Amino acid sequence: MRLLVDENKNSPRIAARLRAQGHDPVLAGNVGLLSASDPRVLIWAIAQALPVLTRDDEDFTDRHDLLIAGGGHHPGILLVLFDRDPRHNLTDRGIATAIRKLEASGVPISGHMHVLNQWR
Repeated sequence: MRLLVDENKNSPRIAARLRAQGHDPVLAGNVGLLSASDPRVLIWAIAQALPVLTRDDEDFTDRHDLLIAGGGHHPGILLVLFDRDPRHNLTDRGIATAIRKLEASGVPISGHMHVLNQWR
């Protein structure tokens, strides 16, 4: 899957892990989106038809709800939730595995928001 990796998950390590599992990550910092606002990130992702991988739960949930309520569409939002207890958090490998499982399930990604923690 080709996807945009938001700045808050933007690292060579996650990119390498995603590539190792057959994905094609586009890092926000590599396409001029470093320090871009969340609406700008989503606008770019929509224009490129790429789902967004982010850990910015609240802001992207609001944008998803706004787009859907207004009859709009987006290519998908993949959320990684973090807990105060690091044992509950997904590693980079866990994120890549969750994306693979989500994709293999046949569940629609485009137009939907998925919490990757549920796809461990």
